[in-house]
Amino acid sequence: MAGETETEVEASQPELTYPSAGWAGFFKNHFGPSMLWALISIGGSHIVLAPTLGGTFGLVAIWMFGLIYVVKYGAWELGIRYNYGVGANPIEAYGDLPGPKNWALWVTILVFTVMYTFITASVGMSTAAFIAALTPGWLTAAWAYVLFVGAAGVLVITSRYSVLEKALIGFTVAVGVLVMLGALVGPPSPERIAETTFAIPDLTGPAFVALFAAAAGFAPTGFSTSILIGSWSMAKGEGAGELRQKGLDPNNPAHHDYIRAWIKTGRRDFNVGYVFSFVLIAAMVILATNVLYPNPPTDANLAFAIGNILSDSFGEWSYYAMLIGAFAALYSTVITLLDGAARATGDILPMALEDESIDSERIRKLVVAGVVAVSSVMVLALGDVPVTLLLYVAAILAVTEIFFYPANWYVVEKHLPEPFRPSRAWHIYYVVSLVFVLIFGAMGAALRLGFIG
Repeated sequence: MAGETETEVEASQPELTYPSAGWAGFFKNHFGPSMLWALISIGGSHIVLAPTLGGTFGLVAIWMFGLIYVVKYGAWELGIRYNYGVGANPIEAYGDLPGPKNWALWVTILVFTVMYTFITASVGMSTAAFIAALTPGWLTAAWAYVLFVGAAGVLVITSRYSVLEKALIGFTVAVGVLVMLGALVGPPSPERIAETTFAIPDLTGPAFVALFAAAAGFAPTGFSTSILIGSWSMAKGEGAGELRQKGLDPNNPAHHDYIRAWIKTGRRDFNVGYVFSFVLIAAMVILATNVLYPNPPTDANLAFAIGNILSDSFGEWSYYAMLIGAFAALYSTVITLLDGAARATGDILPMALEDESIDSERIRKLVVAGVVAVSSVMVLALGDVPVTLLLYVAAILAVTEIFFYPANWYVVEKHLPEPFRPSRAWHIYYVVSLVFVLIFGAMGAALRLGFIG
């Protein structure tokens, strides 16, 4: 307004909530989305893939997972940068990607319906293997899948799974702590450490390509979860999201210190969850190297092999503790997959059709029912092949989920205020890591097309 002083203009601005600077305030007030994301990852990748790679290659598998984690970090970092710098989920800007109208939104819908049906089947089949082990003679693994994944679908549709989810998270965290302690208490022998830590496998052999491509697709999760963590981050109403809620422009230089602080906080949150996920997967490799190497889990003995992974550290009682913990970790992943895929599809479909009158809640319920029904038929037809199916689906993910990485980069460069766009050093990292991601995808494609094997 004409005649207002600079002080009066500043005083008229709504008060903004800056993040807590210290670690204590961070954990009390801001920590959370990354741990939800990490709990998704403590499923197929940690419970099945890590023991399989550790049991096959030994400790050198830690280097393999380390490369995958370093390479794939950028896709989620870009999503977090967008969440807090723009105040929205990256998916909301996918309509701006070059090409036919809304094509990227339709690709995303296909991923969250078709691909998540396969992912649910693979993780659910591994879950069913542990149910069968916990109830010997009561249920076959296939019918355990139908019963428990069907129950998960009902819970997600009715949104009455909060208590169960908290219990599953509790068991998952408990088994995570046990696994990390177990790796400290019962490490491999010095001879095995020396034998496997730097033992580079045949990089062109079918065993390496199959397992590495699967790890690259599933560990720590697929890139599409950048959409899910975006939803959880936005639910907190922090960063540029608060600016938009209060009618303020994120591009205004007056708010740049505020945005910078929130991007730093959002990245800190994600880094904590990311490091936790990697430490746990490394601990599983250590245990597998000690207990399973050189005999990795198979379709027939998955639950027995994983159940005994803590036996050298804690004794016989840990067998059932590990079975229950592994079941909880995998089942919580199944619930999150069903809920996340359905909610994402319900949110994206109105954008793709440009029709806000679409009932997103009805779409959500239909997607849950469809994923449960189709995946159940798939599992009953395939039989009890939990390791084989997970390796197969994971290798496909190494190809199909590449799309989300460059998509997130594009929308960050297009929509983020100039001071918060990636620096030249980040650009170099994105390019190099994308080259590796494409190599990972080529390995998965070559395997599935029969060029290797």
